[in-house]
Amino acid sequence: MSSKLILEETPNTNSAISELESAIQRYTHALTTLEDTSSPSKETVLEVLTARDTVQAELTNQSQIPTGSLIKVNDLDHRLKQETNKITTVDLTEWHAIFNPNVDAWWWFLKPPKHRWDNLDWLWKILTIVFLILSLSLTVDIASRFLSGGPDSLGAFVAATQSVLTIFAGRTAFTKTGQESIKRALTRLKIPHYFWEEVSCGIAFSLLLISVTVRLLLPQIAIVYENIGDGYNNNNKNTPELAAAISSNERALLLNPDYVEPHYNLGELYEKLQDKKKALDEYQIAVEDDFERAYNKLGRMYIIDEKYYKASSLLLRGIELNNESENETDNTVNPVISKLLKKLGLNSIKQNTSTDDEKVKYNLRKNLGWARLKQERYAEAKRYLKDAIKLDNKKAPAYCLLAQVLQAEKNEAGKTNTEITNNWIYCLAYASSYNIDEDQWIKEARQYLETHLNLGKNQVIPDELHLETVEIGTVKTAEGVGESILLRGKRDPIAVSKDEPLYSGDLLRIDKGADVVINCDYNNNKKNHKWHIPEGIWVGVNNGCRQPKSIE
Repeated sequence: MSSKLILEETPNTNSAISELESAIQRYTHALTTLEDTSSPSKETVLEVLTARDTVQAELTNQSQIPTGSLIKVNDLDHRLKQETNKITTVDLTEWHAIFNPNVDAWWWFLKPPKHRWDNLDWLWKILTIVFLILSLSLTVDIASRFLSGGPDSLGAFVAATQSVLTIFAGRTAFTKTGQESIKRALTRLKIPHYFWEEVSCGIAFSLLLISVTVRLLLPQIAIVYENIGDGYNNNNKNTPELAAAISSNERALLLNPDYVEPHYNLGELYEKLQDKKKALDEYQIAVEDDFERAYNKLGRMYIIDEKYYKASSLLLRGIELNNESENETDNTVNPVISKLLKKLGLNSIKQNTSTDDEKVKYNLRKNLGWARLKQERYAEAKRYLKDAIKLDNKKAPAYCLLAQVLQAEKNEAGKTNTEITNNWIYCLAYASSYNIDEDQWIKEARQYLETHLNLGKNQVIPDELHLETVEIGTVKTAEGVGESILLRGKRDPIAVSKDEPLYSGDLLRIDKGADVVINCDYNNNKKNHKWHIPEGIWVGVNNGCRQPKSIE
């Protein structure tokens, strides 16, 4: 038998044994308290472990250990191991830095018994890694779309939020410090240890769901950007911000490369900026996706380039598509998007209404009539131009082009100067100098009317002209006016006078030497513009008081 088990009755020996027995009693009491508690506190667990430390210290200091004491300690250690589940509900690693236990102090390193759920821990770990890698890939893809070309507020917020979540989750899962943080958090939440891997996998999967959801929402977010761009382009309250409109539409394409409408919008914007090559490229992309409005725009550009057969082919296809989709399309703007744009102060929101459809119909037929005029196919040109006038009899282009067709045919039987004159009158009455095509036709209309409009007979605008009731201007100054006249619909000519309200379709001829100024109100948006009327020639109030939003 070991010398430690041979007891000799000495005062020092008795004192040491007494201290050992005292430590064992404390250990016994602390362990009993633990056993009697279903959910032990940190203090209860700590008391047991420190009591066991004390016992170990006394055992180490003893030169001779009574057999009975060893048996007691062994029995108590067995009971302690039976309470492993309770002890491991507390994060023991928190105390390792304070007590710095020796590796031989097994009670500080207790691990919960393996639960049946732990058998699949390897699978949950693999899935966690897979989910995090997929989330990271999606985050990189989404962030690159938002940040390319320079971030904006919305893009920066979305990209930053998702990136932070993904990086935080990856750091937590793949670093020792992060893993310990997760364990502490799960312990505080009193989640059983055998569910820890499942919970970690669930968190990774939730992050992946967020990433997938954001990725799937990119087409909808692209619509938001496209409508924001449209608001910048057609802002009624402020001057159009073309650079911002281009940026928003380009962002929409980054978020959804299959979204065709931003290509059309970019074509319009580049056309306004007179960047013909870029406009053609964007319209061509839109045409390849059968976007019917792009057929009209590209056809018009081909007419300007004198490629009349290309133009005619495109415009005929555009009319065919328009007829097919007339009752099939419903692309109204989502109410949520509408509210967002209004908060941003961008009230012009594009919607595919019946009015827009009529506009597309008009422009396709007007431009096809124009192409046929240039091809000298006058009968077809007249048919398409008259169809356009039936769709909208308050627009100048079809009248201007029809007048040219009739002039080209004036030597044929049944063609009178009156019919030609009437169409030039309509052309001049409704045309705007702010439209590049109409401005050219205003000049032609004036040249014709100077020769053929007989003032001596008090000729007025033909009765068929349907005037708008919205006032677009007022005579501010009328000085030196002699025989200056105003022609308006069925009324006889009237003198130009101060404060006379002016309407779309009104024609004026100001005496030479007279000074007449009109206060123009663009679409009733209270942005007045003063227009000095040219003297000695026919002008339409629309020529200087109506700004079209785009070239059509």
